[in-house]
Amino acid sequence: MERKVIIENGTSEIEVKKSRFLGEAHFVESEEQAAEIVNSIRKEHYSARHVCYAYSIGDKNPRLKFSDDGEPGGTAGKPILDVITGSGIENILVTVVRYFGGTLLGTGGLVRAYSEAASEAVKAAGVKTVALCCIYEISLEYSDYDKVRFLLESKEGVLQETEYQAAVVITATIPEVIAEDTVREITEKTAGRAELRLIDKRVV
Repeated sequence: MERKVIIENGTSEIEVKKSRFLGEAHFVESEEQAAEIVNSIRKEHYSARHVCYAYSIGDKNPRLKFSDDGEPGGTAGKPILDVITGSGIENILVTVVRYFGGTLLGTGGLVRAYSEAASEAVKAAGVKTVALCCIYEISLEYSDYDKVRFLLESKEGVLQETEYQAAVVITATIPEVIAEDTVREITEKTAGRAELRLIDKRVV
């Protein structure tokens, strides 16, 4: 299953009626890491009126949290979280710092400002689509090499590295969603001669 994650932080800055809204989008792997980043931003912007945030951590049943940090309920953290859930990005923290400009924006104005600052930060972030992959070591007779190589090349998202020893050894990185079928096809094409060993699983 493919997933989208941030590989480079994104930032934004908007101004509404002299209030400045500074957005940041970060990759996070834990709630503790998210808390550390939020605390760091609070220290950096110690004179700001509000540091609001939201995050989504995990894939199938993500841990969701948001904070209005003193803004009227539902006007800051929830709009930021809505941007996050709409982006489809996993393991993401978005913060929006507000420097108050002296003019009240009202409920609708706050929602729009926090949404825009969060959205622009997410758009500015470097995002990569990744997938959980199975890493197989495949030992082959030389006579079976070409047919297995062509099979792997026909599969989308498969990477392979080859070593020529007494046998041919391919290290194949196969997306988990097609790994089982690919292993079966290799076994069939080589009449069971190929030796396949699962050596790792990782996000690629």
